[in-house]
This record gives sequence, C-alpha cells and structure tokens, in this order.
Amino acid sequence: MEDNEEKREHKRVPVSFPVLWTVKIPFVVRVRVGDSLHSAIAQDIGEGGMGLLMNFEIPADSLLLLKFTLTNYAIISEDSTRNFQLDAQVCYCEAAENQAYRLGVSFLNILPSECRFIANYIKSNALVKLGG
Repeated sequence: MEDNEEKREHKRVPVSFPVLWTVKIPFVVRVRVGDSLHSAIAQDIGEGGMGLLMNFEIPADSLLLLKFTLTNYAIISEDSTRNFQLDAQVCYCEAAENQAYRLGVSFLNILPSECRFIANYIKSNALVKLGG
C-alpha cells in the first residue's frame, strides 16, 4: 500500500462512513455483482479519491458510481453537508482481513466545488486531529 500512497497527488485523511456503489464498467463484473447498489466503508479520502473496504473483489480499471455524504462539522451553516455522486476508477484492489477487499479509487469528472468541499473537509479534519 505504501507504493499507492507515493503515487497520490493529494493527501488523504482517515475516515469512516458508508459509501453506496455500483459497477458501471466492465459488464462482466456488473453481471457478477448485480445492478443494485452495494455498501462499502470509506477508510480514507482525498481530493482525488478514496480508499474503500468492501466484500467484493473489483478489478483495477473498473468504473464505479459512488454515492456518499460528507458533513464538515467545522462549517456552521446549511452548507456543512454535501451529497456526492461521483464516477471513480479502481486503481487497485487487494485482499484485506475477514474476506474483505481494500480498493483505492480515483474520482473522475469531479466538479471544482466538490473538490473544494473535500479539500476543506480534509483541512478541518487535519486541524481537529492536531488539536485533539
């Protein structure tokens, strides 16, 4: 996993929240997994992608649709929560404990406003960890 961290353009922070996902491409994996949404747990997030823990082995280069919600508790307004629906490409998939898999995914076609929200979320969480 250290090699994956070295390739990243953006810093990631540890997180733990649910992510809904479905496979868009390739078709073979879609058939095996099904067209419905499945859940995973986000383990880290950065402006360019996230690490996911899930029960399915998804090959590298597969395209996923991810749905998740981030709340930045450092923002005290109605803009503190944002729902995301992003396309992502699987960069790697490796076996984890308890028959689970850890995936590293890269966001595709992320809007600048979505990227800014994630960047502010990361800065806020880094400050909380430094202060705590």
